[in-house]
Amino acid sequence: MKFSYNWLKEYIPDIPDPKKTAGDLNMRIFEVEEVQPIGRDWALDIKVLPNRAFDCLSHLGIAREIAAIENIEFKMPKVSLREDKGFKIKDYLSVEVREPKLCPRYSARVVVDVKVGESPEWLKEKLEVCGLRSINNIVDITNYVMLECGQPLHAFDLDKLGEKKIIVRRAGEGEKINTLDEGKAQRILNENILVIADAQNPVAIAGIKGGRLPEISASTKKVALEAANFDPVNIRR
Repeated sequence: MKFSYNWLKEYIPDIPDPKKTAGDLNMRIFEVEEVQPIGRDWALDIKVLPNRAFDCLSHLGIAREIAAIENIEFKMPKVSLREDKGFKIKDYLSVEVREPKLCPRYSARVVVDVKVGESPEWLKEKLEVCGLRSINNIVDITNYVMLECGQPLHAFDLDKLGEKKIIVRRAGEGEKINTLDEGKAQRILNENILVIADAQNPVAIAGIKGGRLPEISASTKKVALEAANFDPVNIRR
């Protein structure tokens, strides 16, 4: 996974220079396959081992490891949340998990009055260093959160969800979904595959790929944000 040196520096201001950081990681915990300058930043391509994926496939995770190796301060970012107290999510969206063993936790948040557009330059630069291209501000922020803390997010256009429902269920045998792959790929599903569905159709393959039906577009005004934990064995299959 590619990590932004400047981004890591936000959490560990006293981080050594990129090449020394890479060397220390090589000696102590993970192999660094490449250290590459990109614009005003450096990309560190770190080979995170499978047994540490759960806590190190993120900038916060790697920053903690570097802070421990170098015996320097780690600064956790401050987080604040503003909520509309008169806002009742049940008026906008319902969530039903029919397969709790395959999805032990599913969280959703609704954001209204959204303006889809181009991301600011600082966000584009961070994504570029990490090997991702900018799509729009909504998609980009889901990728940003994943790169920061390791939790994948997915954004749905709420107005495109049938009956404003999210249902976590097994796919029907032979059920189809058009996914967000380039070329508009159609996938034929089976009952071993967990999907996110609305009242009528699958809208995403859980933990793998979003669907085109509720895709974020320039006309999107309301967004349903997904953060979930899926059974890794089922996803791997």
